[in-house]
Amino acid sequence: MAATNGYVYVNFPKGTGGGALKVQAVNGGSKQMLLPRSDADQKAYGLWLPPGDYRIAQWDSYGWGDYPTFKVEAGRVTDLGSLAPINIGGYQLVILPVRAAENAHDIDGVLREYASLLKSQDPIVWQPSVPPTPIQMTQGFSGLGIIADLLTTYDRKVNKTSVIAQLKAAKTNEEFLRLARGVTPPITDRGVTDAAGNLYFGADFGQVRIRHPDGSWDGVGIDTLHGITAVAYVDQTLVAGSDNGVLRESTDGGHSWRDIRSFGADEAIVDIEQEGKKWVVTTAHQVPLPLSRKGTDRLSVYVAQQGGLEALNKAREFPLDAKNMLGWMGADGQLVQGAYYVNTFNELYRLNLDSLQWKAITPPTTISSHHVDPASGVISVLWSKGIFSKVFVSVDHGDTWKRVKRPPYAIFDVQFDDTKNAYALRMAAGAFKGTWEIYTYNAQIDDWTQVSDAPFQCKPMRVSQSVPVFCISSDGSILSQREKDWNVEFSAQ
Repeated sequence: MAATNGYVYVNFPKGTGGGALKVQAVNGGSKQMLLPRSDADQKAYGLWLPPGDYRIAQWDSYGWGDYPTFKVEAGRVTDLGSLAPINIGGYQLVILPVRAAENAHDIDGVLREYASLLKSQDPIVWQPSVPPTPIQMTQGFSGLGIIADLLTTYDRKVNKTSVIAQLKAAKTNEEFLRLARGVTPPITDRGVTDAAGNLYFGADFGQVRIRHPDGSWDGVGIDTLHGITAVAYVDQTLVAGSDNGVLRESTDGGHSWRDIRSFGADEAIVDIEQEGKKWVVTTAHQVPLPLSRKGTDRLSVYVAQQGGLEALNKAREFPLDAKNMLGWMGADGQLVQGAYYVNTFNELYRLNLDSLQWKAITPPTTISSHHVDPASGVISVLWSKGIFSKVFVSVDHGDTWKRVKRPPYAIFDVQFDDTKNAYALRMAAGAFKGTWEIYTYNAQIDDWTQVSDAPFQCKPMRVSQSVPVFCISSDGSILSQREKDWNVEFSAQ
């Protein structure tokens, strides 16, 4: 095979976005789909092809458009590098060629595997300089008839998001990635605060977004394409955990980073907590689900009672049924007043960090999400299931529970600051669009009152009672609420 053909290799470090990649000889012929490889900790694809000039012809069912070609030579590997699907709004997607330092040696597995067959260990490197034409995602047929398809078409029109104009106008791949990193919104909803009052949030493409007390936003970055899914700030040190299991720290404000350890490429770091000399890190083992989704089949909690993050040891594993977690809002944990709380859908657990003893403190319900107020210690638990939704509150660290009236459904967040003050977020679904509504709790009548709506296509995010409620728009812009008014703090446009 190698005597007459060359091998084409590509890596999708963030996944393919559900689409297969096909290539085609420039002089015609059939389209060839690159096949999955079995490289550990990679999402790589490859194929042996006859020598010649080729082009990327198709991603999923969409044509790639006019773009620089690549060369295949007998007995050599052609390295297409990494491709990253990036949504730019308006149902448009750019599959961006990138050369991230962390993926520079991903191709080494191919070179080792076929070493005896190759004429050269030096790959042919494909490195286009301009972004591909955005792919316009179209509506597929539902199979439910013409009426259903017409309704879906109208729904897409009503809920179409704005295109991020600066991304579409980018002239080079480097500029596109830099701009994409600059507008990526927070993906962690619990910010951490430093002594100056700055809030830190994890974001995609290796970014940590920073919100300053004056309402301005900027950020620092790590040279990775992966999302930062947990952050901590302790003693002038910023700690970040990514969705591919790498724990890092920076002591110079994010200008440089040191890898502390890797938990494994399928272990997303979902929580980093510190109290005194004690540290807790929780990871979620990611498994593929249908429709290119990801699920979690195991939570792992690591604890260091002293010695810092280098001294983390696994305290417990929690197996989960990844295919039967409907209603669970994801892995999360909180360290409050010497106890660590973690929700496994069917149970809520409390870990005493002094004794390292675990206790199940589950209220009489399955659990979508939980919240522990860091000041009062009050715990609130939400089970979000339409008319069957439930809310429970505990004032004694989960030893006993009181059921309170739930907000109107569909409920996406409940946070009790104490027994009298609480926040809730619901989606009020209309015929073709939904509105996010914010509610507060009245303990005297055990009921909820709507206090405001969010702007269209903007999802509220409450960090704590001490900072404004934020709202993340579909294009990555960030608003904050003062009284009932929403003000733009960061514009992605």
